[in-house]
Amino acid sequence: MEKTISQYQKAFNCMVERLKSNEQILAAMVFGSMVTGDLWDKSDIDMFVVTSERISDIKNIYMEEMEIPVHVKFMSKSKFLKLHTMDLKGGFMHRIFASSRLIFSKDQDITGYYDKGRFYPDLDRERWNMVYFGKLLKCIDVCRKYLHNDGVYTAYTSAMKCSEEFAKLYVNLLGYMISKDATIMAMDLNDAFKERVDELFFNKGDTIKAIENMLAFIEKYVEANLKDINSILLEYMQSKDSFLSAEDIKKDALFSDFDIAIEAVLEKLSEKEVIKKETRPFKTNNGKVLFNEIVFFV
Repeated sequence: MEKTISQYQKAFNCMVERLKSNEQILAAMVFGSMVTGDLWDKSDIDMFVVTSERISDIKNIYMEEMEIPVHVKFMSKSKFLKLHTMDLKGGFMHRIFASSRLIFSKDQDITGYYDKGRFYPDLDRERWNMVYFGKLLKCIDVCRKYLHNDGVYTAYTSAMKCSEEFAKLYVNLLGYMISKDATIMAMDLNDAFKERVDELFFNKGDTIKAIENMLAFIEKYVEANLKDINSILLEYMQSKDSFLSAEDIKKDALFSDFDIAIEAVLEKLSEKEVIKKETRPFKTNNGKVLFNEIVFFV
């Protein structure tokens, strides 16, 4: 039997009252469909619950409340206050946390951390731009490879993946937090992108043309916004004022915690003449040149 919104609300209210009345429960937050409003028959009620108990790990508890499925991330206050060290700003846990809603808090430390922890600094946003951009470049290469080799089915699935990666980059670049609905959000914000996605889904007459049109749209946008997408990298390279290899950049503390396809990003910037590409000798300990390593300079 299909569940109604009122059933979810009753189950949620029952959970909240029970948590509030327990003196060991310090705070509760809700996230997911209860916040976004896209409930359906298989939706869970997703919650963070913070306790004064000393527990070392986050416990994932699955249950039913009035026949409604509930998922609770149950954690101690100390674990909650260290969430930022477990996940990068803009990463999976931070995105959940940032999109959550505080139901109640009996603790000022938790309330303060909640307000502060939802913030998404520009520095982190700029680094995530590079993460999404690198993934997009890799995806485009795969798609073009299979188009070239007449692998239409794989090219089609790769084109769909390209649209997803582009949506993440586009939404993040505009200053919004990424969610599972990034593609829908990007389509709402950009009519031209929506046209390309619709064509990819519904134009069964000429699949290859739909794929090519999607790639052309993405590449045109990327070229027009290349410097904005990679602003943090270009500023970093200017500050170093020296030739840098992909490895030099990847190891720097500014980028080392982020999964960025640095090589692909640098090659694209070089291809579009935003940065210069040279080589430098790579020497062994005895001073002999072993390789000529590719390096880049602004």
